[in-house]
Amino acid sequence: MFIHKIPVGPLKVCCYIVAGKISNDAMIIDPGADAEAIIDFLKKGRLTPKIIVLTHGHGDHIGANTGLKKAFPDIQICIHEEDQDMLPYPAKNLSILSAFYGGPTVRSPLANRLLRDGDTITVDEHIFDVIHTPGHTPGGICLSSKKRENGRPPILFSGDTLFKESIGRTDFPGSDQEKLLRAIKERLFVLDEDTIVYPGHGPSTTILEEKKHNPFVTEVTMHG
Repeated sequence: MFIHKIPVGPLKVCCYIVAGKISNDAMIIDPGADAEAIIDFLKKGRLTPKIIVLTHGHGDHIGANTGLKKAFPDIQICIHEEDQDMLPYPAKNLSILSAFYGGPTVRSPLANRLLRDGDTITVDEHIFDVIHTPGHTPGGICLSSKKRENGRPPILFSGDTLFKESIGRTDFPGSDQEKLLRAIKERLFVLDEDTIVYPGHGPSTTILEEKKHNPFVTEVTMHG
């Protein structure tokens, strides 16, 4: 599997390009901004993006949807059903807040596919399980691939649910810290401890490292 990270926008959202080895098909995860840079990378790599998967509906993770949809009209935008209403409305995706500081408001095209817990997404020979992890937003999700390719560990794209030694913010409308911590503990920490975690911001980590060192979840594990 090929994974390339492009930090985009002022908040350096981790946009991931994921491709297999059978075809040139690719999946884009969280294209938050800088559509031109994402398109340029895809064209230079001769990749054909088939699907955009949004881990949640905040503006900093969906800002390049319009540009990508224009460049690749057949691309499918996918988001959990509980976050779908955030796409076209700046007040709901919170990009209206950035507008007060000179940032852009975000109005994304509507979703082509609504995701639910337990759904699967396929990129070539790779299958990703959709894990619903509400808390940062009602429809927050993670993508898990349990396959060990050539001995490499499984992988998880965690969006803004889980970061290296941190978790997603829960002071936004629709956020819920109790739900977020429960999702991490019950849905993510049961995964293979070798799993590499690719978060929505910052460096990668592993499930084992977060079980040991994440101060937010260590506390809930001790008291849960």
